[in-house]
Amino acid sequence: MLYPLTPSDALATLIDLYPPDAHPGLPFLADLLKQPACRAWYTADADQVTAAIWYLSTGTHAELIDLIVAPSARGLGIGRTILEQSSSALINLGIRTVELEVRESNGAARALYKKTGFVRSGRRRNYYPSESGREDAILMTCDLSENGSL
Repeated sequence: MLYPLTPSDALATLIDLYPPDAHPGLPFLADLLKQPACRAWYTADADQVTAAIWYLSTGTHAELIDLIVAPSARGLGIGRTILEQSSSALINLGIRTVELEVRESNGAARALYKKTGFVRSGRRRNYYPSESGREDAILMTCDLSENGSL
């Protein structure tokens, strides 16, 4: 089940999901919810939050800002589920395209996005800091109007 996040509950609800050194950090993301363009949801299994997803939108376009899955829930299809359910919610809000950027080294995320209809649309060279210096960001886009949802 997909639950909406609000500025007043995001920090308390997701505190155990986001490690202190996460980037983007939970305080930054929670602050985004004060903007009318921000939409965020989470999933939970019993009393444990399993994933969260954040978007910024304008008109019929949204940018996926962050998707996080709890370490204990990885590999169980939770990432795909929250992507699919949130895309349906975005369609209901009139969103037709979603873009994102992902670290080139994040093969699991790139595979998930590809499976759910995202296609590579570009590259930002040396975008992310990494242990070895800098790392490229891979840009991806999904046309929700073409797919009907993810």
